[in-house]
Amino acid sequence: MNKSFLTLLVLLSLTPFLVQCASQDEVRTLSYQLRAVNKKLEDMQANTVDKMQKKQASSAGQLTEMQQELLALKGELETTAMTNRQLQEQNKELETSLQEIVSKQSSETDIKITQLNEQLKQQQDSVASLQAARALEAERKARAAAEAADAARLKVKMASSNQGIAQIQAQRKKQLKRQEPASVKQNTAATTTVSEEPKPTAEPVSPEDTSSAVLAASVTEQAPKTAQESPVANATPTDDLFNQAQKKYEAGNYQNAYEMFESYIDKNGSSTNAIQARYMMGECLYQQKEYDQAILQYQKIIASQPKHAKTPAALLKQGMAFEQLSDKDTAKIIYQKIISSYGSSPEAGQAKSKLSSL
Repeated sequence: MNKSFLTLLVLLSLTPFLVQCASQDEVRTLSYQLRAVNKKLEDMQANTVDKMQKKQASSAGQLTEMQQELLALKGELETTAMTNRQLQEQNKELETSLQEIVSKQSSETDIKITQLNEQLKQQQDSVASLQAARALEAERKARAAAEAADAARLKVKMASSNQGIAQIQAQRKKQLKRQEPASVKQNTAATTTVSEEPKPTAEPVSPEDTSSAVLAASVTEQAPKTAQESPVANATPTDDLFNQAQKKYEAGNYQNAYEMFESYIDKNGSSTNAIQARYMMGECLYQQKEYDQAILQYQKIIASQPKHAKTPAALLKQGMAFEQLSDKDTAKIIYQKIISSYGSSPEAGQAKSKLSSL
């Protein structure tokens, strides 16, 4: 465009000089060319300037839009910054409140844990006291069963002898006379009337009515009766008697074995085999399914020799006897006592297996 414009200027400047030497045709040609060039210039100005103006107008519009968008973005950024500041403040408040809540809950949890520990301790104490009470109840049942067994055994002995009641009453009279002080012997008549008062009861009274008197005299009566019933045993040494009783037990003659073990204890209660003999008496009763009487024999070992090596075995058989009597709660208490008091004994393992099976 600049080149054509310069060419036109050069032609215009040289026109006067060329007119003199150029022909009329050449002048017309040049004028025609000038008009064409002018027209092109006008067309170029019209098209280019309009386009330029339109482009400038559109560019101005775009700039205006961009400025508006920038202003909107600035507003959004300011809003976002304000929102961020508000959120940070809220986060600080939330963090503070959360810390307060956590500290409060932790303190409440500590208090609840302390209360639960106290309740657990109280429950453990109550369970321990309950177990102790049940153990005492088991011992009481064992003693009651033993007393009933002794009474039943004495009733059988009395039934086998028609003069059993009279003999017991006579022995009680002798005991009362021995216990009287020397200063009271002058009241013999009064004492005689008092001692003869039970005589009317000897005629109609059954063995059940005299069970209390029989139990009182059973200890003093037991030794002479044993001596009368087993004269052969008196003639043998105590060790031989123990061995013979053991053989009777192994042969399955539990009743005779029981009587021989009992005789052995009466004659040599302080020997090393006395506890073993007492245990074997319980075994004889257990084998005869007299579980309540067996419990008594085992209880005598437990009460008199709690640290003896045979005590865990006696406790184990006592629990098994209660189990046979369908008193599983008492059996559990006894098994637990074996585990807690005799944990290193072989019977503790058996007690654990018994507990797991109940």
